[in-house]
Amino acid sequence: MAYDIDPDQSTSIVAIFLFIDAAFLGFPVLSTMLNGGAFPVVALVLVAGLIAAGVGLLQGRRWGWYLAMVVVGLSVLLDLLRGNLLALVIDALIIFLLTRPATRAKFGVR
Repeated sequence: MAYDIDPDQSTSIVAIFLFIDAAFLGFPVLSTMLNGGAFPVVALVLVAGLIAAGVGLLQGRRWGWYLAMVVVGLSVLLDLLRGNLLALVIDALIIFLLTRPATRAKFGVR
């Protein structure tokens, strides 16, 4: 069964989820830093990567597709460690949308 999903809509949906994911990860990190906690380098790099990937996807950049796949993969690992099932479902949806043939073709990914 083939899923014909418009690549422009898929890209927009994925970018929105990446920005939401960055917010849910970034605000607690920011709160920790403002309260004098440790400087979470990995979390900050992941937040920056999520935002950059979303912007790259919206601009139709090939690197945005690759970066999105990398940061979502890292996010999956963190979600598995935390046991966050809802985030895993959202990450699976992102990967599903990014790997549709029409979406891959839009970004020139084989």
